Amino acid sequence: MDLEEKFALLKRNTQELVKEDELKEILKKKNPGAYIGFAPTGRIHIGYMIPLYKIRDFIALGFKFTFLIADLHAYLDDEKTPWELLDQRYEYYKLAITALLKSFDVDTTKIEFVKGTDFQFKRDYIINVFKMVGDVTLNRSKRAASEVVRFKEDPKLGGFIYPLLQIEDAKALQADVTFGGIDQRGIYMLGRELLDAFGREKYSCVFTPLLPGITGAKMSASDPNSKIDILDDEKTVIAKINKAQCVEGDSNNGVVAFCEYVLLPFLTDNGKSLRVERPEKFGGTVEYASIAALKADFDAKKLHPADLKKAVAQEINLLLNPVRKTFEKHADLIKRAYP
Repeated sequence: MDLEEKFALLKRNTQELVKEDELKEILKKKNPGAYIGFAPTGRIHIGYMIPLYKIRDFIALGFKFTFLIADLHAYLDDEKTPWELLDQRYEYYKLAITALLKSFDVDTTKIEFVKGTDFQFKRDYIINVFKMVGDVTLNRSKRAASEVVRFKEDPKLGGFIYPLLQIEDAKALQADVTFGGIDQRGIYMLGRELLDAFGREKYSCVFTPLLPGITGAKMSASDPNSKIDILDDEKTVIAKINKAQCVEGDSNNGVVAFCEYVLLPFLTDNGKSLRVERPEKFGGTVEYASIAALKADFDAKKLHPADLKKAVAQEINLLLNPVRKTFEKHADLIKRAYP
């Protein structure tokens, strides 16, 4: 691939890049570093598939990719994960993420999994965090983290420290590129400012969109009514997709978004298309290899929500079947991580 082809691959299925000229320079490097971090809080849902599938592009581009399971962050974020459950939730996240990546045919041998507390107590790391602590106001920290951290009326101190650790994570893990959902933008933009102020080399950023929840808002691990859990059985997945907000003639919904950012990229990368089966009297079976064609038919009311939902539910179940099988052998882990 030439530079423009590499950049097009890096940019596909993203919401924002910061900054494009910087990223083009990074792509000229041999094996640049990139990382993503997940705090092991609630159980994983299909919204995680958007960034997880994008990792395949980073690997294809030759990035040295690090996957941080940020256990300490899960505690600092309003104790979403109690201290005594951090190890169990780390195990669950690593197993679930690995299973999902393998379902996407991602070569997991090219991903380094890292546990946050394995490096976040090192002297240099703590010194750099304290330098930021002395410079950043509570309001600035809260503003940066407001899309990620849960701040109650009388917020805990951990939520204010959370974004500063995340900024230092990127440096400690030698990331040229930080990767994550668009909700992470505030934290990483604060980081770029601080790194500049302290004379340290700043990272560049790649952000993917967030998958809307079943009810229309963001899909959230803390709201069971908004999400499809990766361990939901086939009938539950079908039932939840059937309930999803998906108004005929309006392609701005979570079902179409999942097609755009997960299903169609995965299927077309493997030489396939999204097959929507329907009776001849309703137009017969149709296949989509591009999101533009799917959206055009949906907006023109040539593709009915019920038909699309049926096809999407079927594809989701195919992706989740290997994940469910993996956890059949680890049912005890779910009980230990989420007692």
